Amino acid sequence: MAANPPALRLNHVSFGPADARILDTIDLQLDAGHFLGIVGPNGAGKSTLLHIICGLLQASDGHVDLFGECLSRSSRRRLLSQVRFLPQRQESMSSMPVKVRNVVGMGLDDYHKALWFARRNNEQIAHALALTGMQKHAEKDFRALSGGQQQRVRLARALVSSPKILLLDEPAAALDARAQASLYELLRKLCDDTGMSVVMVEHDIAAISDFVNSVACLNRKIHHHAMRGETIPDHVWRDMYGEHMHIVAHDAHCIGCVHPEDKP
Repeated sequence: MAANPPALRLNHVSFGPADARILDTIDLQLDAGHFLGIVGPNGAGKSTLLHIICGLLQASDGHVDLFGECLSRSSRRRLLSQVRFLPQRQESMSSMPVKVRNVVGMGLDDYHKALWFARRNNEQIAHALALTGMQKHAEKDFRALSGGQQQRVRLARALVSSPKILLLDEPAAALDARAQASLYELLRKLCDDTGMSVVMVEHDIAAISDFVNSVACLNRKIHHHAMRGETIPDHVWRDMYGEHMHIVAHDAHCIGCVHPEDKP
């Protein structure tokens, strides 16, 4: 029996002019259920890479495969219907009141059709709110929620259509440490229980290391792709952040971290 194709494959993906690449020859593959963290300095191309995967930008060279099929003009709508993206900069909601359940309903493909009513999809909306711990707030005005609560509602909106791939750009930025861990636990559970693949940009490698399957170190190109239990060499961090950096390992479980006593 043939193996299932990877959920995502980037094939020599580059972006930007040839003499000033923002991304340069990116090769990456994720199987179903894989949780990937992407780390790197500001301006490294992390958000650009997510935008290319979800079709908001087109690669200058190379191509993206989703579920074993090349993302093209003819396949774009069908393939991207199974991908959801939670961007770093969130949109400003209307000054008009809108209920939380309706914000979540915006994540459904038929939301913008004429005569759409949330009650048609009550079960899906309720399930997405339950996953993110926001079910008690379904009838509240979205504007009245805290920043962290609004982020959870946005995540519910991304999850309501049960995507096969979820892309997140620093989703925990508005959350405290406890809420961050809760979010990462939820994403880990979704990967394990549903086979959803997650690609998440984050700055703190230690915070995500207990939850992700691997970490890609990105600065224009992928300098290293570390699987759980693998050490990331010091030169990789210096290649990404510069020779001036001082490397301090502060978490024994951190992917890629090495404590001074463990060094030869």
